[in-house]
Amino acid sequence: MHKARSSSLTSAAAIIAFFGFFGAARPAAQEAQGAPSPAPADTLQPQETQQGTGQSADDRSGTAKKKAKGAGKRAGVPLQAGSTLPPKNLKKVGDHWTPYDPPDPESFPPDATLHIIVPGDTLWDLADLVFGNPYLWPQIWNENRYITDSHWIYPGDPLLLPARPTVVSEVVPQGQEGAPPPQAAAPEQVAQPEETEAQPVEAPGAETPAPTHKAPETAHAPRTLPKLESFADDYDLRCSGFIAPREEKPDYFITNQEEEAKSGLTEGDIVYLNRGRLNGHTEPGTEYSVVMREGEVRHPITHKFLGHYYKRLGSVKVLAAQDTTAIAAISMACDEIRTGQALVPLYITPLPAKPAPAFSRLTVVSMDKPSGYIVHVLDDQERAGAGQVVDIDLGYGDGLNAGDFLTVFLPSEPYSYYPKIKYDYEWRNRRFQSPQYWRDDNNQPPPKVIGQLVVIFTEKKTATAKILQSTREIEVGDSVVVY
Repeated sequence: MHKARSSSLTSAAAIIAFFGFFGAARPAAQEAQGAPSPAPADTLQPQETQQGTGQSADDRSGTAKKKAKGAGKRAGVPLQAGSTLPPKNLKKVGDHWTPYDPPDPESFPPDATLHIIVPGDTLWDLADLVFGNPYLWPQIWNENRYITDSHWIYPGDPLLLPARPTVVSEVVPQGQEGAPPPQAAAPEQVAQPEETEAQPVEAPGAETPAPTHKAPETAHAPRTLPKLESFADDYDLRCSGFIAPREEKPDYFITNQEEEAKSGLTEGDIVYLNRGRLNGHTEPGTEYSVVMREGEVRHPITHKFLGHYYKRLGSVKVLAAQDTTAIAAISMACDEIRTGQALVPLYITPLPAKPAPAFSRLTVVSMDKPSGYIVHVLDDQERAGAGQVVDIDLGYGDGLNAGDFLTVFLPSEPYSYYPKIKYDYEWRNRRFQSPQYWRDDNNQPPPKVIGQLVVIFTEKKTATAKILQSTREIEVGDSVVVY
């Protein structure tokens, strides 16, 4: 009986070896025949959109395996909102697969900043690496028009990286207190981006890395680009908002668009304004912010009306002006822009370049300086963290200026979470009693420091600030004090 069992095991081993031999030989046979094969899954890199709808390489590999076993089961499965199918017209360019017609890296100017896409790259990550803000990924896509679908980028393709956006600060909408006179909107008085770009602060003895032009065969090292730090950039200013004490009919607005069938406009689209040379300041080069009123803002402590919140959706730049109308292009889009939305002048001034004070939870908060509260968080959120934009109830009327720093703190309330259960009993000749907890009712503990802000522009009674540091979530109603 044991002998028969041994024979059956021997036969099974022979069968497994037979199929293993021929199964392993199949790829080799295909390679010998020179049959073309599509690009491997790990060369297909999806680009995450602002809403995070991209698909990871691991997910794609799993999907490919499922399709290989039975594509019929996947038929009819809808894509997630914002997703696109990967291109199918792949071709081999040089040593990599791509559906695009990428330019020759040698055709870029010698002083251009060039990056060769490597596995794991996304436009989102590269924007975070180069600009310090991942939401600026369309800036990179705009410089590389050969990429027709931003959801999919391919290792081996070259990317021309644009210069870091200008660091700007204060915007005072027209018609509000503190705004420059109308004639200040003329091109010769409006600071241009190239004239107001703030240089990053360098440590003593530090060398600024010069842009390098890498050859294709040596440019595949990932994450070789320097990540520059800045308090505020173009996105923080042009895509934040402000609180206006009252609602007024705008002097400027978008009155028409070039593409009639489009319901939402974005960067590069042509629009028409309701003002021209004779009835407005529409000289070529003048920029306006596109704004949309969101709702009322009330003080979180006193519940008094502070004003209406206006969110900036982007900016338009005048290209040509007629007598009573003007032609402009959307120079930056932070959200969907529509015809009929209001415009306010965009005044750009440089943000003072200075290092931020050291942040520590051990900082002693001095109440001798102006103090207030966080009254609003961008996009109507209740909580925020480092990198997000908030509004406070202090403005230039309180002596606040762009570039000033503030400390976010919480008052120390008396601790009241002591155990409520009291016990006192004896068991086995031992006595058990609840412990004594001591309270200090004579002294007030210091405030709890939880964050640091920098002011990026001011109104008379309110200001917009960016969170630089936070130890916990910062909420509407938290206290702030000028550093």
